[in-house]
Amino acid sequence: MGAVVLIWSTFALSIRAAGNTSLTPGDVALLRFGVPSLLLIPVIPKTIRIMRRQPWYWTVLIAIGGGFPFLMLVQLGGAATSAALVGTIPPGTIPVFITIFGAVLGTHFATARWFGIACIAAGVVVAMQGSGAAHLAGVGLLLTAGALWSLYVLAVSKTSYRPLDIVVLLAVPSSVMSGVFIETGLLHTTLFTGGAVLSEMLTYAVLQGVVIGIISTLLYSFAITNLGASRAALMGSVSPVLTTLGAIPLLGETPSMITVICLVLVSAGALTANLWGTAVPLTHTRSRLGARLRVKNAIV
Repeated sequence: MGAVVLIWSTFALSIRAAGNTSLTPGDVALLRFGVPSLLLIPVIPKTIRIMRRQPWYWTVLIAIGGGFPFLMLVQLGGAATSAALVGTIPPGTIPVFITIFGAVLGTHFATARWFGIACIAAGVVVAMQGSGAAHLAGVGLLLTAGALWSLYVLAVSKTSYRPLDIVVLLAVPSSVMSGVFIETGLLHTTLFTGGAVLSEMLTYAVLQGVVIGIISTLLYSFAITNLGASRAALMGSVSPVLTTLGAIPLLGETPSMITVICLVLVSAGALTANLWGTAVPLTHTRSRLGARLRVKNAIV
């Protein structure tokens, strides 16, 4: 998770920086998902065989929650806000959604977990203040991205896919979706028209396609399997600090007071929930509810 946090910060910075390059959102999506799809072609047949043994709805949530829809929400939200908020809101709000989903499915959390979640939620509310309608819409998109990613985290914890299978499930369907959006004119690409700068193409192919698309997905899948969805999501909330600090020298972004307050609340909430917000044993009623829903208690 330590390595994942560093990569996530790089992801947030690169998404925000993409607006200052020759690359379009469609270009970034093609590089993010197309490169892993090509590199992992030999893995696809075995992934399909494993997929037949998994519940279809968890597989769909993996493909949607961490794939093309998530990336587009982050890109659109980042264009209207800042790198600091891109690095704060999606990973910072994942513990909120994970805890809510866990409570609905029967997991009972200690009071400290809910206090931490309240701090994170307060940080998001603070981030919504000021800067006009475009900024508010951007925050809303980033919040939606956080909800999608939390579904992805939950789905990974409920299946027995190998980490490489997760990469395939994210990359291949998202490559198809990217192609459909480009073919229908909903997205624009300059990769094949000569409009994209070669050095920027190569940089994003390595950064988005290999480092983020393959390496971070492998590491995060391993972390979820060994730490549980809830703890992995909470540890990921540390990335906002690195992103905010990195945006100052790399992008020339000076965080506003609102952003700083948001960052402090989200980080403090994640720390509180992670250290003291453990789950407590299920009651008989909640155990029966979990059994009826056929959901394992791996989220703990």
